[in-house]
Amino acid sequence: MNFLGHWLFSDPDADSLLGSLWPDFALRPDPNAVSPLFIQHFDRHQWLDRTTDASPELEPLRQRLRPKLRKTTPIVIDMLLDHHLALHWSRYHPQALDAFTQQRYRETHRFNALPLPERLQRTLHWLIEDDWLGGYRRPENVVRALGGLSRRLKFADEMEAQGFWAIAQLQLEEVAVAAFLRRVMTEVGGNPGSRPG
Repeated sequence: MNFLGHWLFSDPDADSLLGSLWPDFALRPDPNAVSPLFIQHFDRHQWLDRTTDASPELEPLRQRLRPKLRKTTPIVIDMLLDHHLALHWSRYHPQALDAFTQQRYRETHRFNALPLPERLQRTLHWLIEDDWLGGYRRPENVVRALGGLSRRLKFADEMEAQGFWAIAQLQLEEVAVAAFLRRVMTEVGGNPGSRPG
C-alpha cells in the first residue's frame, strides 16, 4: 500500500504519521533520536509492506498485472490499494476521507524530532498542497502518480502507459482486495496502538 494505506494503519499524531512514511525515503533512525511511536510506526510500515507483498488474496491481481507490468507489479499494486481505499473509504474508517486527510496533513507540521529527508520534505509538500490522498479517488490522478514513480526508475517500464488498464484489473479483483484489507485490519486490531510494529 502507499501513503493512504500507511496512514490508515497509523495513529493520528505527528510522530506516528511521519514514522509511517519514513521507510520509503530514509533508513531507520537511531531510536534514541525519535520517539517510541515513531519507531513503532516505522516498523509497522515495513510489516505492512511484507504482508502486502506476500498476501495470497492479492495473487490473482498480481497474475493479471505481471504480463504487462513485470517487476513494477508490486509498485502498481500499492497505488491500486490506495485507489481502492479512497473509493471505498467508508468501509475502512468511520471518519470521512477529506476530514481524515486534512487532519493528518495539519498534524505533520508538528513533527520536529528530526529534519525531514529532502525527498520526503518535497513529497510531503506536494502531497498536502495537491491533496494526493483525496485525489486517489480519481483514476487519472492514480495514473499521473504512476507516471511520477516511473520517472524515478532507472529502467523502461509501462506503469503510466498501462495505468488505466491496471485500474480495470483492480476492478475485476475488488472482492479479493477487500478481503485482503479486512484480514489486515483484523490482524492488526481495531486500535492503531495495538498494531504490529
